Amino acid sequence: MMSNRSPSAPVYKTIVDEAAEGCLAFGRIMKLSLRTLALVAASLATLPAFAQSSGLTLDEALTLAKTRNGDVRAAFLNAQAARSNLVVSKSAFLPTLTPSFEHSVGQSEFYTGAQKGRNDFNTTSALIDLGWRVLDSGTRQNALKRAEFSLRASERTATQTLRQVLFTVYNRYYDALRATELLTVQTATLERAKVIRDQTEFRANPPIEDVPRKDVLQANADFQNARVGVLAAQSRVATALADFKAIVGWEDRETPALAQPETVQLPELNYSLEDAIARGLQQRPDLAAAQDRIESQRIAVQDARLDSSVRYSLDASYRRAFAEDPFQRAALTFSASLPVYDGNRSKELVKFEQLTLESLRENFVQDQRAAISEIESAYRLYSQNRERFAAAQIALEAAELNFKAATDAQREGAGNVIEVLTAQVSLTTAASNLVEATYDMLIADAQLRLATGDPLPGEDIR
Repeated sequence: MMSNRSPSAPVYKTIVDEAAEGCLAFGRIMKLSLRTLALVAASLATLPAFAQSSGLTLDEALTLAKTRNGDVRAAFLNAQAARSNLVVSKSAFLPTLTPSFEHSVGQSEFYTGAQKGRNDFNTTSALIDLGWRVLDSGTRQNALKRAEFSLRASERTATQTLRQVLFTVYNRYYDALRATELLTVQTATLERAKVIRDQTEFRANPPIEDVPRKDVLQANADFQNARVGVLAAQSRVATALADFKAIVGWEDRETPALAQPETVQLPELNYSLEDAIARGLQQRPDLAAAQDRIESQRIAVQDARLDSSVRYSLDASYRRAFAEDPFQRAALTFSASLPVYDGNRSKELVKFEQLTLESLRENFVQDQRAAISEIESAYRLYSQNRERFAAAQIALEAAELNFKAATDAQREGAGNVIEVLTAQVSLTTAASNLVEATYDMLIADAQLRLATGDPLPGEDIR
């Protein structure tokens, strides 16, 4: 039962002092937990600039990924292999010079005949062979063209792989910071819930007893829920940091501390969605690589048709021997061949290469559709996340004022714990929404660059 008696002056003063102390504690907690978020709302002028602070910076993380990530290293190694293959294809048009030397010492023995007996021999010979394919039916030229397209496709694929990995670094770096910020918000919520629970218990017990016992249960339930929220946030931080370490190739057991970026509002886009789509279709490396593979396969079809028709070549050769009986030989050799019967091999090979070409073309059409969808989605998310970030700032300010009003009212005896808890939920939601909106906005910037084929910040970091 609630007591109907009025508290004495000293007791009432104690109540007011306790409530005031709780509000001051809340204020200190909110200043600590939202200090970083205050930086987020600081300016609305330029793109993100990353502060030089303690911990692993974003630029350092991007550099680590470029040098340690296995997908990036493999992609650029493939490009190097394609470059070597191009050199091999070009060498087919050049003459070859092959010197050779041979020295033999031994013994031979005949048991019958006119040469019966044992003979010792000691011979030395030296040769120089010079060869050059003057012309052919087009095999070398086709091989060279395919090697050129293969190199271009490999280089563009490597660029796209690098950008995808860099975007993943952006994503996981910001996700790790997001998780850390949300943990700070949940920790502040837990501290506020503890203050509210302690105040409610104090007022529900003698000598005051102006709060019903059910409010104590509600405050304690809110406190326990806040504890669960902190544990869940801690788990999310651990997972986010583990994912980040994997993408950058972090090999140390100790988890790196991440430097907090100074975040500002992104500018409005100065081009339309149609312009973004047109630019993306023109400059995306993955689409350009797909076109190179189509051209390479078109030449493979030509090669298959050559195999099924007359193939010819003209070769010049020269040999000079330096031995006991030196000699030289020069020749110009023309050869031609026509497959008369090969079990339909040539015919089916042409069909196979042609169907492969059609398959690549259909894949390219679908790749373009997927790219358009990605560009449209990234374009709209960029604009929406800008507005969401601005709205989240306003919502946090309103929630802070509302919570202060609720706690002031409870301190003066004009409010109850339900109003305070409701205001606390609104404040926690607003703080969490601002954290989410902040990092979603930063990720949206990198996502739009990736979708439209623009270089990502950090791509040229060495």
